[in-house]
Amino acid sequence: MESVMVVERSWRSMLRAVASLLLAYALLVVGNALGSTETSLSLLANGVPVAVAGMVQSAYYAGFFLGGFFCSGMIRQYGHHRAFAALTAIICVLTLCQALFTTPWLWLLARLGNGLAMVGIYMVVESWLNGCVSNSQRGQLFSLYLIISYLGASAGQWLLKLPFSQSGWPFIIVAMLFALAIIPVTLTQQRPQVLAAPAPGNVLARAMRTLRLLGRRAPLSLVGAVLAGCFNSAFYTMLPAMLSQSGRSAPDIASFMGLALLAAPLLQWPMGKWADSSDRATLLARCALVVAVLSLILTQLLNTGWMLPLVMVYVSVAFTFYGTLSGIANDAMPSRHRVEVSASLLMVYALGGTLGPLLCSSVMAAIGPAGYFVVSLGLSATLGGYAWWTVKRWPLPSLLPPR
Repeated sequence: MESVMVVERSWRSMLRAVASLLLAYALLVVGNALGSTETSLSLLANGVPVAVAGMVQSAYYAGFFLGGFFCSGMIRQYGHHRAFAALTAIICVLTLCQALFTTPWLWLLARLGNGLAMVGIYMVVESWLNGCVSNSQRGQLFSLYLIISYLGASAGQWLLKLPFSQSGWPFIIVAMLFALAIIPVTLTQQRPQVLAAPAPGNVLARAMRTLRLLGRRAPLSLVGAVLAGCFNSAFYTMLPAMLSQSGRSAPDIASFMGLALLAAPLLQWPMGKWADSSDRATLLARCALVVAVLSLILTQLLNTGWMLPLVMVYVSVAFTFYGTLSGIANDAMPSRHRVEVSASLLMVYALGGTLGPLLCSSVMAAIGPAGYFVVSLGLSATLGGYAWWTVKRWPLPSLLPPR
């Protein structure tokens, strides 16, 4: 059977099917955001050079990339629930290692393993959600998923303002949040779409076949995911470093990041509705060009009163990229490929994520804090330009017939 049609259903019915998953995911995002920012700030507070901090944070995305080759088979073999619980437990252990040890190379290994497990969790969540929704509702459900992502990420920043008396305590809080996230998923009676057993053959070969198929049907989703990965990883890992370079204290950085991320959900729902009723590639191109203009302005307005409100606008537009790209990819592929599509997007996103902190830290080391927005300008202009080229030169991905 080529694909399984998902019947459009009411929002109440859909939300009942995914409520436990979204609750668990919210706890994960809060913990992951707290752990990421605390890693950057702790490394810089211990006198680690910004370039080394960038390498440690890039290891997370390197693990993200490597995990994409293996986690889809794990999900198919053991099921969404057991894969979620096992991967979350691994992250708990690795996060506690960061609380116990402060050696940068040990943190690099912990972040590598954290990323490898985290990509599997994202694959569980995204394939579960995409299996519950029709094409006409996909953008809206994914918008809800991203709203939870960014509200959780904002909440994680505010936790940094708690009066921790020991340096490793934030990582203990992260481990507690991940442990709590296991409960709603393991106890839910809802079941995601049943997946076939992994196809025979080499894991790497299966992943490459899916990437080639996606590259033929929706090349913008792959190129865009690389650029979005660079952009988002730089935001989460190097924007705190940029603010630290500018002389801000840890509480000030937590407030800035928390407020900036509160803006991230604002456009998710309207953009999802707009994307479901129009050409996603054109929408992506326009959003990317808006971000490029804002990045150019921000290079000139660091440490002014305009910086925070402009960054909030910048975040609200830029953080719609991945949801639009996911819609482009899933519209173009049969439903039986949901896990592999999620894995492919996350793998190329992670490839970009590995490059983002390295690129940003290098430019910031050369020209100072403004280097962050110089890199952002280049990434968003490239994404916008490629999306416009796709609209003009490539058939619309959503109109390609199944093969």
